[in-house]
Amino acid sequence: MIASTDRMAGWLEVVAAPIWSGVPSTIRIHPVCMHHCTCHAISLNGRWVCSSDGSLTIFHSRQSAEHFLELAHIDHYESGEEAELGNDVALKTQCVSFRPRKGLVSCRMRCNGEAALAS
Repeated sequence: MIASTDRMAGWLEVVAAPIWSGVPSTIRIHPVCMHHCTCHAISLNGRWVCSSDGSLTIFHSRQSAEHFLELAHIDHYESGEEAELGNDVALKTQCVSFRPRKGLVSCRMRCNGEAALAS
């Protein structure tokens, strides 16, 4: 199931889901086609994970998404279906990347054909 942009989940919900919820949560990492390259997004129970300003959080690589989940102490997640978001201009996004010795940082790189990342 592809996550919905109608209702988003915040970062705090991802962190708190295993603690607050009495039922298991489904967390998935989805390859996302953005501007001619593949980035990744996380969904929680069918809702895209977003930052506090409502922007969809896009991870520059699967490793970055996995690092975010590791920081949130989430050790069980699934691979999700690929989503195409490149044409949805109304959707605000925030790109995050993992850098050794710096952790998760705001992504300053723009994807293009040459810098495309494999899923």
